[in-house]
Amino acid sequence: MTAMEMPTTSCIQVAVIIPAYNASRYLAHTLQSVSNQTHKALEIVIIDDGSTDDTASICRRFAADDPRIRILSTENRGVAAARNTGIEVSKSAYIAFLDADDIWHSTYVERMLAALYPLPDAWGAVYALHRFIDTEGYCTRSGSSLNARDSILNRHLVFRFVGNGSGFMVRRAVIDKIGGYDPSYASRGIGGCEDFDFELRTAEHFKIETVPLGLVGYRSHSAAMSSDRSRMARSLLAVTERCIARNPQLPAFVVSCARASAHLYAFSKFAALKDWPSAATSLKHIYHHSPMVASGVLARLIFTKSDRAARRALSKIWPAREQKQKNLRKFEEIDPLLPLVGGWSRFRTKTLLSRLSEIDRSGECAAATSLLGRYVAPERSSTVKHPKV
Repeated sequence: MTAMEMPTTSCIQVAVIIPAYNASRYLAHTLQSVSNQTHKALEIVIIDDGSTDDTASICRRFAADDPRIRILSTENRGVAAARNTGIEVSKSAYIAFLDADDIWHSTYVERMLAALYPLPDAWGAVYALHRFIDTEGYCTRSGSSLNARDSILNRHLVFRFVGNGSGFMVRRAVIDKIGGYDPSYASRGIGGCEDFDFELRTAEHFKIETVPLGLVGYRSHSAAMSSDRSRMARSLLAVTERCIARNPQLPAFVVSCARASAHLYAFSKFAALKDWPSAATSLKHIYHHSPMVASGVLARLIFTKSDRAARRALSKIWPAREQKQKNLRKFEEIDPLLPLVGGWSRFRTKTLLSRLSEIDRSGECAAATSLLGRYVAPERSSTVKHPKV
């Protein structure tokens, strides 16, 4: 960002929507990361989603010192409904979402707005990447470095670039077009991937920009919604199938890849729970897409189980030594320009990403050609006909 850009975006108000349910352990850290943003024109809306702990008192304490904060209290309806409540009461033209246990780098809003604001209205959203943090806010590992921009529906459906609910900012025009988050997943008992559903619906209608930096601290802990492995697996499968159903124009190759990608995730969750019938069903879907990938998944499962059994046996003979404390750093101390690493796998290959990129581009060209034909074709006739609107 240059000095010339700062006056352009510094006065633009951004709504920050924070749903919170029994979030007292991490909420203060989350709110502090918002208060510390270098972009000060914020409309901070916290939705206390029927909490029974000290969430409300923590919110009031921060609100007493920060007039930008507005607190709403509702009965417990789930994260999607809570986000929608925040969207409805907010007034800003740009909206960012943050879960009550995650944190942002201090330059998050500034960088995201600087990336999205100058773009044409066809660009509806921007996302950032993340680093994993533990319960104390120490960075434990890098999130995926993979990202894509422009028309990304096909790529995002397979690669799921964002990976959490705290790294996405949209123009309000997106809400006007697609509505808010879908609360029906929670009502069906498979809430967890509503953020991915929202991103996909955005990608169906808008181009999406990326800020490929680890600006989000994505917290892993036992009380997180993402820790419910079975629900998360079934939620992702449902979101994927809904997207496929909404978009019958998707090439068969993309549909196959999307289902394989979702079932690879689901298989890992079901196997960890030893839900072997569900794991077997997912493995069948993976095999249908690629026998080689399915064989690799099964081989890795066998190796992992054998390795753990061997370690347990050895621990009985040689008691484990006390592990040295790793040299971890607080998320706030890490330079956001430090590159992220990883993301590639036997399935998520550069070749696959390249092929999906071509499909995304070809879809955009086809749409442009169709639109061009709609308006240019009449000029070939001796009698000019105005296009229907």
